[in-house]
Amino acid sequence: MADAQEEIIIIEDSDAVLHSHEQNDEFLDENDEESKQKKIILFGGIAVIVVLLIAVTALLLIKKSSTKKVDNFSLLENKLQEAKAPVIEQSKLENMIAKANYLYATGAKEKALALYENIAYYSQAISQYNLGVAQMKNKQYALALKTFQNAILNDEKRCVSAINAAVCSLHVKDQSSFKYYIDLAYAYLPYEINSPLYSYYYTLISYYNKNYLGALNALKNTDHPAYPVIQNHLSAKINALYNNNYDAIDALEKINEEVDDFSLALLYARIGDFNLAIEHLNTAITKNNQPLRAKLARSYINLKAGHTKKAASQLKKITDEYPKKVYKIYPISVKLKDALFDPQKAQTLYRKKIQDSKFLNFQKIFYFSPYKIFNANQTISYIRKGNANIYIDNIQSAQEYLKKSYSASNVDIGITKAIKKALSLKIREANQDLQKLVKIQPKHSILHYNLALTYAQMGDMLQANKHFLRSYHLDAKNYLSGVYAVMTSKLINKDYTKLESILKDSLSSENSSEEIDLYNTLLHINDNDYLSAIEWLDKNYKQRPLYLMLKVLIGMKTKNLDRAKSAASKLTVIFPHDILPHMIYIDTYFGNYSIPKYAEEVLKYLNTQQFTYTDLYYGPFITRYTYIQEHLITGRLYYLQEQLKYVLQTKDTDIQDIESALALTLLYNKKFEEAYTHYNHLIDELKVQDAYTLYLGAVASTAAKHHANAIALLELSKMKNENFYEARYALALLYMEIKNNEGAAIQLQKIDNDSFESEYFEFNIDTDKLLFMKEHPNG
Repeated sequence: MADAQEEIIIIEDSDAVLHSHEQNDEFLDENDEESKQKKIILFGGIAVIVVLLIAVTALLLIKKSSTKKVDNFSLLENKLQEAKAPVIEQSKLENMIAKANYLYATGAKEKALALYENIAYYSQAISQYNLGVAQMKNKQYALALKTFQNAILNDEKRCVSAINAAVCSLHVKDQSSFKYYIDLAYAYLPYEINSPLYSYYYTLISYYNKNYLGALNALKNTDHPAYPVIQNHLSAKINALYNNNYDAIDALEKINEEVDDFSLALLYARIGDFNLAIEHLNTAITKNNQPLRAKLARSYINLKAGHTKKAASQLKKITDEYPKKVYKIYPISVKLKDALFDPQKAQTLYRKKIQDSKFLNFQKIFYFSPYKIFNANQTISYIRKGNANIYIDNIQSAQEYLKKSYSASNVDIGITKAIKKALSLKIREANQDLQKLVKIQPKHSILHYNLALTYAQMGDMLQANKHFLRSYHLDAKNYLSGVYAVMTSKLINKDYTKLESILKDSLSSENSSEEIDLYNTLLHINDNDYLSAIEWLDKNYKQRPLYLMLKVLIGMKTKNLDRAKSAASKLTVIFPHDILPHMIYIDTYFGNYSIPKYAEEVLKYLNTQQFTYTDLYYGPFITRYTYIQEHLITGRLYYLQEQLKYVLQTKDTDIQDIESALALTLLYNKKFEEAYTHYNHLIDELKVQDAYTLYLGAVASTAAKHHANAIALLELSKMKNENFYEARYALALLYMEIKNNEGAAIQLQKIDNDSFESEYFEFNIDTDKLLFMKEHPNG
């Protein structure tokens, strides 16, 4: 070009960015001041050449004039015209260059290149270097490579010509040539020491040599204004490589010419600002900037943000639009969250969950809830009616009443025995006994309540809800069954608005009492209305375990920590050898400690306790979960693991919950294959097949890289409980991983929660698979 600016074309380097994306080639020009200096030299050279040509022509004319032969003179002039390009005036040359530049800038690349070639043909002042740049602009990389080779041989702009030759080599996929020319550029770099662009050349050479720290250091320490757009792009890419995401965002936002909305969106997604990420992706889509990538990225980011239905709709639409290409852009890799297994991060998650998790808080309520004894008056009534009918010779009727009394008596005896087992924390045994009894007496409200409570303590909220609801329908005055039916409905994502409305109407018609206060307080907690529930803190009822548990929850939620601590302390006095009361004590007393202080205090506290461990081996699920979590936080999982292994080896029967505790401990201790084996044994051999156990089996299968097994278990889990969002979400991710977006969209559409966050599962872009597909496009 006429102003002899040195231009360099930058292409994407897959090793320099984590989020690969298509991008137009960018052309780098030197700063205006240096261009002006070079233009002066260039046109000065042109002037010298013109003067020399005029002098040579004059000498020839003088020599030939003596012959006075016009024909010979004409012949010589024609031969001279054939031998070299005609000289044109400097102003015309400038106009041609300006026109070529304009044509290129307005998109007429073919005409621009032809004009560049004409300029090079007509004037020696147009160098091989500039011709090479013109060819690069037209994406004639093989031709440009040869032109830059000639420029280097002619000692013309050797450093920058070598850089451009290296870039051309990348375009034509000649790795050996790329290495040769980038090394050559580095060898010529010292000759540019006095150039104002020295730092810039050093940055480019370092970047292409994958010396990203060197390139980043040069970018940070240069004060030369050349190529600000390119320098900011490079800075953003390198900072993104090292996860300096805020610096990368800052670099991109400094570019005023054309905002790179797509790259900004991905960076904002990295730092967890999903709203800004989606905003930039929407802009990129409007601009038709990488539509497939942008639309797919938007659906994934909506998924990470918990907007599952929106993500499902977008994923289905983009899959219908690009049925094959959609799987080649961002291949999915499903994994468990790293924070689950890191003691410090796990502590943060656990302490937050203790505060916010409905599942855990409701399970604590169920743990301390009372079992109900049979109605003896009803049995006595059956006997009296039977005897009365005998006296009036109604034998058939008398037999029916006496059979009912006998059956009721047997059921009542069975209930009593089952409750004894439950109170001894043999929950699964009690549950099995109650299941048998409910087959004998299916219309026994108290029986259904007790059975439901054992299911709730085992963590099987689907069955718990079924029997609480049945109990309430059999006896509308059994309000606690109704309240717990509402609470379990919430846990299984079942609509309970009508049931709650009926229940509240019924309670409002009752006279005020201790029991009515209890039921209303439980409903306030269910509705997350702790301000209304706060009145419970001032009640002076008998210090029952359930009442104390409610004071702990309400006190922690309303910042009445002294009340919560007092209630927690009383629970440990009532149950000194049970694990859960001490876990609750830890939550209230150490909840505000720093991360290292918390772990230290928990460890010291647990070492002073004398647990029987019956509740760990046979008791409610909440005990096992919280105890395992505290061992993860304090770094004591190995010791718990070995304790459970020993107990399991010494038992022949009733090992379901021991093995369940061991499997969960192994999972958190990163013994994934062992955890997977134990969950399979638990599910296949011991027939523990509730939705949550099936789900945990899928978690272990995923961790152990048995993703097909995980899919099968999740299918079973969501069949057990169709509203189990965790199972559906995990299943959707695994479907996406195996290139079944249609199946994934179906599962995500069923999650009726616009802020859903999985406890265990997450997904990333499989960069290894992405690189493999890039290297084997036809594979």
